[in-house]
Amino acid sequence: MQYLKKILFDFEPYIVSPKEKRIIENNLKEFINQKILRKKFRKQKLVSTTINSISNKIELSVKREKPLHFLIFFGGYKHFWNPSAPEIDWAEIFNLNFLSEWVAPVIAVYKPGVVIEFVSEDWIMERMDNYSSQDLEKYCQSFSKLINIFNKHLPENFKFKFTRLVDKFDKDKMLKAVEEKLPEGYERWKNLSEVEKEIELKRSSRSVILRIGEGIDKIIESRIVELAYYEIEALVEFSGDYFSVDDYIYISFSFGLSLDNIDHWLVLGSTCASTVDFWVGRGILEENKNGFVNRIVSREQYTKLKNFLENKEVDFKEYPFKNLKKIEIIKGEDYDIN
Repeated sequence: MQYLKKILFDFEPYIVSPKEKRIIENNLKEFINQKILRKKFRKQKLVSTTINSISNKIELSVKREKPLHFLIFFGGYKHFWNPSAPEIDWAEIFNLNFLSEWVAPVIAVYKPGVVIEFVSEDWIMERMDNYSSQDLEKYCQSFSKLINIFNKHLPENFKFKFTRLVDKFDKDKMLKAVEEKLPEGYERWKNLSEVEKEIELKRSSRSVILRIGEGIDKIIESRIVELAYYEIEALVEFSGDYFSVDDYIYISFSFGLSLDNIDHWLVLGSTCASTVDFWVGRGILEENKNGFVNRIVSREQYTKLKNFLENKEVDFKEYPFKNLKKIEIIKGEDYDIN
């Protein structure tokens, strides 16, 4: 299928217009800043602190002639609802393609280029949401392999990077620190109103794998563990220089739309048409009169439209993943995904 082949193998370079060339000559930093913040890729209104922070970090990188370094902290697992679990599917491909398009103007004009680093937080998922260590390992292996293959088809000044915090820091020490925070978390929980508790549990109720005999108590525990790990992970001893380097730029997907995004990280879509996190959602294609649209759908969306999907077998030998041997396609006129 030519459309998918293009996504997998062809990086589409950005063509700089004569008007843009004049802007670049006068102020390269401002051109980069405008392209990073352009509305097409964002999913949340910008606040002044975000604009200023990103602008300052771009200025530092340009002054030092270093690549712009973007960080994406993510779950590092495939959600249990997904038929693709525990490995990657087209959602990961679509997200890499989307991010490539996002930074293409920067790569075209800024020789040091761009690094986009995915930082896996899978170390907490076994404790927080009952994911097995085996499944977490399988996902990380498949994602790492995907990154390595995808990078082969990118320009020299643009690369994706994948890091697992559990490979850099002592997992047992991190978990011990989280456990010590839990009593404080339960005390905080007791003082919440019922409305506040409902808001707190919204994410956890969708994420946790409930074992036999587990119910609301486990869902509450999951949220308390999650909040504790946010605090612990931010400490230098558990995050190294990730939160102290002065030119790292933080971006997020659905996390950025939640109340947990207290630092107002830049919020991007997962694709131009989707906000569902790639590790949670499933990648499908929507076909309409203008061509194809990359979609990452949620569990609820997939349940509603799965009977309308056409399965098409594909074969890209350089990408030897079991979930990339077929693609699900929906006709735009048959079902409104939104």
